[in-house]
Amino acid sequence: MRLTCSLRAIRTRDQLIAAARALLGDHGLAGAPTAAVAARARASQGSLFRHFPHKTDLLVAVTEAILADLRRAFAVELGAERPADPLTGACAALWRVFRQPDMRVVLEIYVAARTDAALTRALGPVLARHQGLLLAEAHRLFPVAAAANPEFDDAVLAIVYAMQGAAIGLFSPDPDAEIVHLAFLERLARRELARRPTRK
Repeated sequence: MRLTCSLRAIRTRDQLIAAARALLGDHGLAGAPTAAVAARARASQGSLFRHFPHKTDLLVAVTEAILADLRRAFAVELGAERPADPLTGACAALWRVFRQPDMRVVLEIYVAARTDAALTRALGPVLARHQGLLLAEAHRLFPVAAAANPEFDDAVLAIVYAMQGAAIGLFSPDPDAEIVHLAFLERLARRELARRPTRK
């Protein structure tokens, strides 16, 4: 009986996160009140608040779920690429991940955090863990550059954030613009990851 209740609770929690994620994607933060989330998940508001006492908790859970899915999507995209040059493949895979609709949900939550101190604090550990996993993957993919460049981590994060902004900024599909943006970002990545410290 205890196991059944536990599994039911996990399923309800997952359904609430999925409902919030879908509403945020379709309607933005204003279109995702807790009542609508509960209704979409076919759960009561009481159940929602048992799992997520504050809406901040729900937004953090959505962010965490999306970031985990995006990391998995990157691994899948990278595996499908198989280019001669790993950097070309990594840039192309990352670009496709950032063009997914879920990235706009994450952006919506980031923007909300700008004026919500509680949300900013709650997102901190999630984003720090995500950043750490990104850097660990970059070190795995490019061990020589990571060992040779003392600014490797900073360069990786700058490239990731630049690509994320460029990908989100293209609101509608534009193959020509995507080719130009991706080519520039790949050149930037190639230059910065290979950079050596200047001697004083």
